[in-house]
This record gives sequence, structure tokens and C-alpha cells, in this order.
Amino acid sequence: MCTVTFVPSEDEYLVGMNRDELFSRPRALPPKVFVKGAMEMVYPREPSGGTWIACNNQGNLLALLNWNGSLSHNLGEKRRTRGLVIRELAGEPDLPATDSAFRRMNLHGVFPFRLIGVFRSEKIVNEWRWDGTVKQLLRLPWARKHWFSSSLSDSLAEKERRRACEAVAGEPAAGSNDWIRRLHRSHVPGPGPFSVCVHRQDAATVSYTEVRCSKTQISMDYLDGNPCLKTRFDELASLAVKDPLAHDNLPKLQI
Repeated sequence: MCTVTFVPSEDEYLVGMNRDELFSRPRALPPKVFVKGAMEMVYPREPSGGTWIACNNQGNLLALLNWNGSLSHNLGEKRRTRGLVIRELAGEPDLPATDSAFRRMNLHGVFPFRLIGVFRSEKIVNEWRWDGTVKQLLRLPWARKHWFSSSLSDSLAEKERRRACEAVAGEPAAGSNDWIRRLHRSHVPGPGPFSVCVHRQDAATVSYTEVRCSKTQISMDYLDGNPCLKTRFDELASLAVKDPLAHDNLPKLQI
């Protein structure tokens, strides 16, 4: 259950992601810088270690949405969490290596998902899909795009939230930090399960993550809670692009 917005420019990009979860899920931990081999990456995480969004110091970003499609009722037993997919892939240096690693992954027992990959150097957006049986790949243009999911209905989430996105697409500030934040706390046509900022009796948008990647710097801002109820970020983590010496003062955890 998520909404992802991707806004690119020539050499930079901006991503906003609402994470929607059941209230019964444990509270997530804010983003930190992690080290895996020679690669540094930044991401928030669940207490179990999984994550739904990450960016490494090559400027490559991964974001995962649950995929609630026609096969969802025939999935059998869940044996592995989707949250570990990004952790396994975020340390890859480029698109070919990430694609190769994804193709090699054993996803047996992992429920369906869509994995969005943004690769700054190549200016390519990939969407890998796993329907519980078969892996798929979509190659997407370097252009503004939104993705939506809901455990109630991906198609209804797509229909209602896309209306909200289209309503503000032509605004003069479209694509700015302020614009993407207003979009991700919006309630068109009203607060509910299919508004961008989700409100349900059993679930809601529980965090908003914003990533800005330039030629030299990656920043990840994190808002813990419903974005319509807060205006200030709780945490900020950052990386220097391809420069592991520029952020020695940040907390690093070896994984």
C-alpha cells in the first residue's frame, strides 16, 4: 500500500513516497547510512531490517510497492518478506548489475510486488514485477510518473489517486519540493482508502519519504506519521554521490 511520485530533470530527480500500512505493523526506523562492501546506501527500515525505499551513492534508487493483482488469492504461504528485496539489490552499482541480480533472485514464497528502479547515470527507469510466479520487466522513459497500490484494490487506487495527480500536474510549481509534499498529503476527493494520503479504520499513511538526487548529493527526508498531520520532517540523512569520504560524520551500520 503506497504511492510513489518520480520527478526528473536533466541531471537530477526528486522522489516522494507515501508508505501505507496496517496499524498492527510495528513502527519503522528512520533512515541511516549503511555500508555494503564498497557501496554506501541510505534507507529507512523495519525493525526486522527490511525496507521499501533506498538510494545508493551512485544515485540509483529502488522503491517497492505491493502488487495486489489477480493472482493474489492463490499465493499460498508467505515464506520471505518483500522488505528484503531492496536490501539485497541496493548495493549494486548500476542498471545491468541490478537487473542481473534481480533475475538471479529466488523469490519463491515472496508475495507479488512492483520494484521501481531509478538510475541517474543511465537516465532510465525500470519497473520489475513479480506476480508470485513469473518475473517481468518494463522499461520506462525518464519522465514524471506515479505508481499506486492498495491492499483493497490497486485499480481503484490508480483511478482515484491519478485524478488527484492530474488535477495539480499543470500548476506552475509542479515538480517542486513543495508541490510533491502537498500532493502526498492530499485527500482528493476526500480522506479515505484511495486518497493519496490514506485514512482507513485499520490502516493509514504511516510515513512520507522524500529523496532528492543531484550530481553531487543525495538527501533523504523522512516524516514519521501521516503527512497531512505534520509539516516538519523528523529525520534527514544524506550521501555524497560517488564520494565516500564526504559523509564520515554520518552514522553507518555494516550489513
